[in-house]
Amino acid sequence: MARAGLFSRKQAGGVFSLFDIDDHPNEIFFVHSGTGVDVVGGGQNPDAPFATLDFAIGQCTAGKGDVIYVMPGHAETTTAIALDVAGVKIIGLGWGRMRPAFTATTAATDLLNASAANCWVENIRFVGAASGVTALLDIAGADFYGKNLVFEHGATPLFAVTVPAAAHRFVLEDCQWRGTAAGPDVCIEIEGKVDDWKVIRPRADYGGSSGLDLGFLRSSFKMKGYEIIDPIVVGFDVLVIDINSSSAAVGDGLLKGGASVASGAQTIANVHDVGGCAVVDHLVTDAVTAKGKIIPAATPD
Repeated sequence: MARAGLFSRKQAGGVFSLFDIDDHPNEIFFVHSGTGVDVVGGGQNPDAPFATLDFAIGQCTAGKGDVIYVMPGHAETTTAIALDVAGVKIIGLGWGRMRPAFTATTAATDLLNASAANCWVENIRFVGAASGVTALLDIAGADFYGKNLVFEHGATPLFAVTVPAAAHRFVLEDCQWRGTAAGPDVCIEIEGKVDDWKVIRPRADYGGSSGLDLGFLRSSFKMKGYEIIDPIVVGFDVLVIDINSSSAAVGDGLLKGGASVASGAQTIANVHDVGGCAVVDHLVTDAVTAKGKIIPAATPD
């Protein structure tokens, strides 16, 4: 089948193309819960999409650069989705509450388990459950890239994003965490020795949900080559960053910039347990009447 005409639609006065086919190295699939049908051989046109993301992932070929577009308004409540095909890109279409939403059931599983390497997920909402679910996103494969993801963090899971030891070089960019009920402990829980990763411009707001109990990012493993750039954390209870695994003189990694607001009175100098993580100009306050203080306060010679 000639791919050049797959995604054209007629308009008055001519034809326009929905997608530039030349930007896609291999197959393109579409998913929409309202109009889709999970059938082998389908899903290759936005007018005849698949119904579920998990089925669409199963139609991809590893390492070829297949792309899945999840259509505006798509909604799934699911036990688990396995992103287990390497090199797949998943892009949610839409903005605000039109962006695709995946809601966890109460099963003791991860909502999205990204176990394959070189996968990309963008512009998706992940919604927490009342009980059971273990993570909204588990980054289990190397070289994962997540962009503009929204984690609506309910009473569970305790950890919104979990990162096992194999997830080297992961990147989370411009992602948001929103507390929707009391109970969450950590936004990003590092579960193994993971090196060379980046968390860029994260935004975490737990001010209206009784606070983030333990910290924005936590690890007890000695890592290297990581960056946490310009985080904004509102409503933390105890710590912002808890990386207490080493004490390298020059820094195993870097926390740079950003600002945090405590949910109650804090000893500001103690809001980071950074181990070997160097901190440059992170502002922290615990009151609306007090401006942020730079942590750490000391300056180098």
